[in-house]
Amino acid sequence: MSAVTDSSLGEAQVAYAIGRKAGGAVRRNRLKRQLRHIVRSCNHALCPGWYLVGVSAGVDQLTYRQMESTLARLLTEVQQ
Repeated sequence: MSAVTDSSLGEAQVAYAIGRKAGGAVRRNRLKRQLRHIVRSCNHALCPGWYLVGVSAGVDQLTYRQMESTLARLLTEVQQ
């Protein structure tokens, strides 16, 4: 995950980079929907700026709760 804070933005702007190593198109779209839902649930805690969430191979082995806790930890780390 990468982040650049920008106080001129009204809210956080989040993009997702999910390569083919994460699975087929159906799996990648499902991951993107899940990640969007997780980010939306904690969007109030994000500082205004640009965020890029990258997914590596093996993410399909994680449960939704594991993805949620990992993403929450990463969001906390990049804002410090």
